[in-house]
Amino acid sequence: MILLTQIPLSLSVEEALKVGGLGRISEKLHNLEYLMEECRLLIRPAAVYTYVKIREVKHSGILLEDGRELSSPKLAEELRCASEVAPYIATIGPDLEHRVSELGKSRLLDSWVLDNLGTYALRKTSKYIEERIKTERGWNISKFNPGSTHSWGLEQQEVIFSIFSRERVQESIGVVLSDKFVMKPRKTVSGVMAQAKVEYHNCRECPKICEYRQRPFKGQT
Repeated sequence: MILLTQIPLSLSVEEALKVGGLGRISEKLHNLEYLMEECRLLIRPAAVYTYVKIREVKHSGILLEDGRELSSPKLAEELRCASEVAPYIATIGPDLEHRVSELGKSRLLDSWVLDNLGTYALRKTSKYIEERIKTERGWNISKFNPGSTHSWGLEQQEVIFSIFSRERVQESIGVVLSDKFVMKPRKTVSGVMAQAKVEYHNCRECPKICEYRQRPFKGQT
């Protein structure tokens, strides 16, 4: 297990305006620089990741070398040529979401803006891990996240956590998985990175109207 607790993030207002709905109300956000600075002070980016060999690609999913199975026919389809995956869990910690809740009692817009900045910071944290793995393995990386689409169920979070062990994840980066497979802190992401046969993105399978969309929907509504 590779543990990262000192992740250097370069956060900019210009980039943040491209995340969520911040850009469409930017003219009304007179304190965005202040909230960005607050975001920088509140986040504690941290992550764990590792590499696991693939034993077999089955129709039902990916059988890993350690005997665990990532159950998803879609995952099997996309990774049928892969020999290894990189499970990961990344978070920005609990402090920002506590501040978001506090602001929500009297300053709703600031609360919403700070929450969006937290999403942006988490996305940058995930990108940092992606770049490390790209350097270490030379992959053209695709990311797969349990619960992001219908093709890989949220309950598969448990498999990701078991690879590291729940106890080690909680001790090392403070992330807990509930009995309903919800991660805390809320600004946390888990999944696997790998080199797929073609570039894959969760958004292409998701029909929801979403201001956080990063790729166009390619399915049928």
